[in-house]
Amino acid sequence: MTDDRFVADAMLGKLVTYMRMASYDVLYAPDEDAVGDEDVAELVEETRRTLITRDIELAESTDGVLIDSKQVEKQLHELADIGFSFKLGEPSRCSVCNGTLSQIDETDAGGSDEVPEDVEQTWRCDDCGKRYWKGSHWDDVRETFENL
Repeated sequence: MTDDRFVADAMLGKLVTYMRMASYDVLYAPDEDAVGDEDVAELVEETRRTLITRDIELAESTDGVLIDSKQVEKQLHELADIGFSFKLGEPSRCSVCNGTLSQIDETDAGGSDEVPEDVEQTWRCDDCGKRYWKGSHWDDVRETFENL
């Protein structure tokens, strides 16, 4: 997949999280106050991104990527089948707000997320401040990606 900037509509919230963990730059339309089809199409046009949707008419009108499945693992398979790559590198996108992540020194970590004592590396979202580390959830997502 050559395009690396996307908008996902309201039907694909869980998929957005997985895509962001794979370092894709994905706006979640409801977070941008785009819920109706016209609003979503306008967001796609304004941001010059590719739409990912389960809505046939919206996909056709925006030249977007149509997803058939309701289950996130099957959605990931559909995207992988058309050329998307799902691998985990270093965390780079916030799964909550799509901001970029910066590695932080744990002595300067601060914040409200409680990081386990055995964690050696942490990242913080440059936009919302959420903290990240590679915990058991990271291994679960890696396994999901490896099974694609």
